[in-house]
Amino acid sequence: MSENRIRRITLKRIADSIQAEAEVTIAGEGTKTIASPVIRSFGAYADLAHLKVAEDAQLSELRKRLYEVGFSKRAIATAIKSVVRVDERGD
Repeated sequence: MSENRIRRITLKRIADSIQAEAEVTIAGEGTKTIASPVIRSFGAYADLAHLKVAEDAQLSELRKRLYEVGFSKRAIATAIKSVVRVDERGD
């Protein structure tokens, strides 16, 4: 039996942008990617406090989108605990 499942949540930093993405499996629809809008212009030399605020904002937006698709708050909270951070800024 197929079920809705959050497979992975990733926070990506590429160049001067940051975005949160979730790879999900939705019954009857297969695997999809749900993403927050990209935040730009935090720069390659942003301090850690600024990056933390940006990451938190992205995860908050992603939580809203996952909830709108039908995932429970509990499933989202559990998945958020295992966030994978990917830094592709090349600095």
